Amino acid sequence: MYRILVGLAACLCGMVVWAQETSSRVGWNLTAMTEGEWSMTNGKTSWINYLEAGVDVGLWKGAAFEGMAIATYQAGGAVDNDNLGLSNIYTDENKPLRLMQASLRQVFGKYFSVSLGLRNVDADYFTTPATGLFTGAANADYPILSLNYPLATFPLSAMGIHVECLPMNGLTLKASVYNGVASDAFNRQFRFCPSSDGVFTLGCISYELPSKGEQAASYTLGYVYGKTPSEDGSVHEKETGFWGLLEQPLVLLGKSQLVLLGQGAAMTSRDIPCNGYWGGGLVMNRIARNDMTAGIVFNRLLFADGDETDIECTIHCHITSWLSLQPALHIIHHNKHNFVAGLLRLSLELGNER
Repeated sequence: MYRILVGLAACLCGMVVWAQETSSRVGWNLTAMTEGEWSMTNGKTSWINYLEAGVDVGLWKGAAFEGMAIATYQAGGAVDNDNLGLSNIYTDENKPLRLMQASLRQVFGKYFSVSLGLRNVDADYFTTPATGLFTGAANADYPILSLNYPLATFPLSAMGIHVECLPMNGLTLKASVYNGVASDAFNRQFRFCPSSDGVFTLGCISYELPSKGEQAASYTLGYVYGKTPSEDGSVHEKETGFWGLLEQPLVLLGKSQLVLLGQGAAMTSRDIPCNGYWGGGLVMNRIARNDMTAGIVFNRLLFADGDETDIECTIHCHITSWLSLQPALHIIHHNKHNFVAGLLRLSLELGNER
């Protein structure tokens, strides 16, 4: 663990300091999480750690460099072998440095932007307020992506191009093309080889409607298309699907807002293990004086080896403006096996706004 922290500090935190000293147009963030997990069914425990550093450095007019890297460390392994996953920061392999993003972004006016370079799907598409509350991996990116493709989902990244267009207030169009096989190895990340790795495309249309309270209503419909190598690498298999997300404020109780969460995804052309996924839940934000957020979500995974269900209850508590505590309880059923697990996550977040 000591080597991981030192390695990331040397490679990334120094870059943040340098950026602050050399440019007034710099955004930076530093996030650290430590999490304890306990399976109440089999007694297994695990300790998970995550460290992230990111910069957004202004270059010429409308242009910026986007960089992000992470370090991960876990002891004890996964507390159970489910596919949905308890934690969206868990990785099987400990690594002191993974480069997640290194790209150039060019903004044209107020309505169009293009980013080119090393990118991550999660940061580009799955960062909405309600889904961001929950600790389960299925709320960080959809299982049809993370389980079906060698794609640039946590903790991997791939070369690609990402385009965003805002033709009118509240409406956003996104489209991306990534190298078909993602990696966390430096000698494999900076490549775009459709002939050997295939390609993967992802896109969506989103509409956001202002509402009373902290969170706006949002509605998203997206597509996926992948042509990636088969297991033996001999042919490229074509897989297609679609996904959707709804975050709908229901009622305002004082300053607290109750939000309905609905999400789902399905494959329309496939030869892969995950057939589809759907989930629904409720989130209450701005609870009490320290603006706590609480939620419950039901996730259902349709999988070739047996369907899975995960019910998560969690509450996010701000201790200070930069330190928070989050307990969560998961009840999971998979392969005719039930288990209950809890986790406690402590998060530290520092940064500025460009």
